[in-house]
Amino acid sequence: MEILKMFLLVILQNASFTLVSRARNSPSILYHSIASVISNGVWLLVIKNVVQNFDKPELMWTYLIASVLGSVSMHYILMKHVENKIK
Repeated sequence: MEILKMFLLVILQNASFTLVSRARNSPSILYHSIASVISNGVWLLVIKNVVQNFDKPELMWTYLIASVLGSVSMHYILMKHVENKIK
């Protein structure tokens, strides 16, 4: 159960980090503000989970795989479905 929790949190963390990184290039302050709140809020949840499970090596692989999946997935979603509508 802990692996699934970490997996989902890290996907959200990296997806939201990608979101805020790309929002910085947008002319919309609101878009950047919302993305920033989401990114920092999810980051706090991930850090809490990492600290509580620091001694579990299987979570290192979970973190790595989920971080790549979250970042690449959000990049794709933003390019294909969001950013062309914001301009």
